[in-house]
Amino acid sequence: MTDRALQADSTAPLSSLTSALVDANDQILALYDLATITTDSLEETQSVERILAQGKKLLRADELKLLSEDDERDQPSPRMGGSTAVVSVEHTSGDRATLVARRESKPFGTPDKKLLNAVAHMALSAVHTARLHTEALQQAVVARDHAMASELAQRSLPRWRPAVPGTAIFARSDPARTAGGDLFSFAASEAHIDFVVGDVSGKGLPAAMMMSNVIMASNNAFQRHRDDGPAAMLKSIDSWTYDTLSENALFVTIVVGRYETATRTLSLANAGHSPVVFVHEDSPTSLPASCPPVGVLPGIEPEETIITIEPGDRLAICSDGFTEQENEAGEMLGEQLLDEWLLDRTLPTDQFGESMFSQLETFAGRAGQADDRTLFVLDFPGTA
Repeated sequence: MTDRALQADSTAPLSSLTSALVDANDQILALYDLATITTDSLEETQSVERILAQGKKLLRADELKLLSEDDERDQPSPRMGGSTAVVSVEHTSGDRATLVARRESKPFGTPDKKLLNAVAHMALSAVHTARLHTEALQQAVVARDHAMASELAQRSLPRWRPAVPGTAIFARSDPARTAGGDLFSFAASEAHIDFVVGDVSGKGLPAAMMMSNVIMASNNAFQRHRDDGPAAMLKSIDSWTYDTLSENALFVTIVVGRYETATRTLSLANAGHSPVVFVHEDSPTSLPASCPPVGVLPGIEPEETIITIEPGDRLAICSDGFTEQENEAGEMLGEQLLDEWLLDRTLPTDQFGESMFSQLETFAGRAGQADDRTLFVLDFPGTA
């Protein structure tokens, strides 16, 4: 063997080793370059395309394609060799995808597989991030729309309070969520005051939207039946709202009342609402309903309760969020304690109403508010 041949045989392993080291180093640098890729877009297609373009460049591939689970059914099983490489990856969220790479220059080797896995994982992560961003935007839009609808519904509650001779009124409603289903409304003149207090079943936006509908029906009934009594008004509200309530599996407990200053009479029509408490001479009396809640049965026939008012009398109408409020021990407030609170005559009506809410908060403690809370108080400190 010649000296030149011997020299060739001795340098061949060294050349192969050097080539392998260069390839390995190139792969390390490629992985580093891939890891430093950043995308300035949260749009899924743009993010994935940018990652695949970089991966295609680093792998010197002719084609690089990311397939979703739905696209994988007709794809070959993952394998290495030849001019095609198929790598399947799974995200921590459970999403899966397959990366298909094609290269005509030379077959994909084992080092290429590591880079393919990195590209596939990175692209799948970009898909997941983009979809989370899209879902967050959609949820934000829905939340904004719900908040706006809830605010509009709550604005249906009147901010004004009637000034009728011989009476003092307090009305407040605190929803358990952004919006609730409790309601009240008024219509008044010097001769009388008409009022409605109710509680739509359920909570949140559906109850709030129905609440605003019931308020519209009530205000319409005040106008159309100004010469009639509460029973006629309640029947009108039932006629307006029954179909919508029943179709949505909702109902509303509601009290419609009128106080006439000339005759000093209080008339009430109660459709399934409680508690309704009348206080006379420090004696609280619960006034029962005369018909089912609106939305339960069609064509209700309410009866009226008529009371002759004397100075010092009080009418209080609450939603069940008051009496069913639990404390930290799981005990409900109940009607007995409510009756005791209603006997307090030391404060003007407005201050008394606010004190009722304060006492309820103290009673609940850390238990928090579980349901919508509404309190309507009609005091008769003097008569016209």
